[in-house]
Amino acid sequence: MNQVNLSCNLDLGPNSVWLTVTAAQAARASIAYVQELGDFHCGPDYYTSRENLPSYLIKLCVSGEGMLDYEGQSEAVRPGDIFWIDCRRHQHYRTAPGRDGWRVLWVHLYGESCDAYYQLFLALNDGRNVARLESDVSVRSTLEMLLKLYREGGNTLQDDIQASALLTQLMTDCIRAASAGGGRGSKRIPAYVIDTRSYINLHYAERITLDDLAHSISINKFYLQKLFKRYFGLSPNEYLIHTRLTKAKQLLRTTAQPVSQIAMDVGINNIGHFITLFKRYEGITPSAYRQRWYLSGESELEPPAQEEPR
Repeated sequence: MNQVNLSCNLDLGPNSVWLTVTAAQAARASIAYVQELGDFHCGPDYYTSRENLPSYLIKLCVSGEGMLDYEGQSEAVRPGDIFWIDCRRHQHYRTAPGRDGWRVLWVHLYGESCDAYYQLFLALNDGRNVARLESDVSVRSTLEMLLKLYREGGNTLQDDIQASALLTQLMTDCIRAASAGGGRGSKRIPAYVIDTRSYINLHYAERITLDDLAHSISINKFYLQKLFKRYFGLSPNEYLIHTRLTKAKQLLRTTAQPVSQIAMDVGINNIGHFITLFKRYEGITPSAYRQRWYLSGESELEPPAQEEPR
């Protein structure tokens, strides 16, 4: 493990709160857990510079203004903004020059699930680490509940499990902020992005290409793909695949149609490609899925045996 490099000036007001947590081993082995957290009233000379710390940091700006230098970018952190970083990478954050102070609620967290949430946050936020919240009420409330939990005890596995639920809510709210556009622009999803999704929902059984989608709304296809992924977390093609597989699963569960017919009904004419896609996303073949989930209903039809490609 690399040595943690740290330099800081903790210019903090007397009403600041800083709690260190030792989560139960059972929590550390399986769920997201708190390492430390606080409510800092930072003075003008506050800063932290660090790298190689196995931790993720989520920080909410309550008032004042800070600056985050991370991954080659420098961004202001204003009231209603959050930033989320991987502390193994070099970071430098501080009270913004010329500002008298910066109040932040924050939590260091870690655990197996954290990286997946973090990567999704980045993907939906154009790779940026700072996002603006439509309202900081939910995130602030969650951070305050975490502080309350560990100020009043927080020394049991049950407390760590409760904290993990709060951390999951916190990460989800940050991702929701990212998927709303990262926040410093409009939060509203453009109508043509919604129209694209609606078109796929209606025409998933037909041949659909990105060029077709872009042409139908007179927009550059690469720009459409970027916006669609920003707001929905999937590219148009990924969304089409998910939609087709969802419809296929419904048919596998509720009908006795052959797999080849179901593949065609959802817009995939090559049975081998359909089975490959299905197995990639579900981990099993369509026939195996049907055996697990098939609902015969009153007809008591048995699904016909399927021939899978060898």
